[in-house]
Amino acid sequence: MESEKNEVLLRLKEAADIFVSNPKSYLLIPEIRTNLGYALSNAKDINDVAAIPGRITSAFNRVFYCLPPQFGASDHIARVIITAMRHDSNIRSAIDLRYYESIVYSLPKHEICMFDRRLEKEESRKKERHTMNFMVDYCFEQWNGESHNYIVDEGDVGKEKTIFVLGKDPVEVVEKSLSLLSFISINR
Repeated sequence: MESEKNEVLLRLKEAADIFVSNPKSYLLIPEIRTNLGYALSNAKDINDVAAIPGRITSAFNRVFYCLPPQFGASDHIARVIITAMRHDSNIRSAIDLRYYESIVYSLPKHEICMFDRRLEKEESRKKERHTMNFMVDYCFEQWNGESHNYIVDEGDVGKEKTIFVLGKDPVEVVEKSLSLLSFISINR
């Protein structure tokens, strides 16, 4: 168990370093900032998912993070990963990115799940820390239990639109994420 924890932390740091070293990755950081997570193979709760404490952030067109990956560092991305793992145990990593229409419209439609937060019942929406779980469950229902790469959270009042990239491993997730830069059609 301890060796798997060390492997998860090392691989997650490697992926985070790849992400921040790309000179254009600042374009992918949403206002709420980005987190990247990687779960143990038998993850059951947030303490089994490593993430970046304080998230990955940007300033002056540079991307950085302050602390190395730690287990239990992000409830938000951990809930996405753990819920996805209930449907497909191979999906152990995820990242949240800035929403761009140009990205969403460029990706193959069968690879994306569009999530409208208004689909969640009001009593469920009022529960703290519930929407991410509902969103991932909803998308796997739309995908008939199969795994795909992207979940688009269409946001709501006070909730920023974001794109989640899912995958087996954080380096794979970061590579998919950085490939999305080619779809951004704005100059920043």
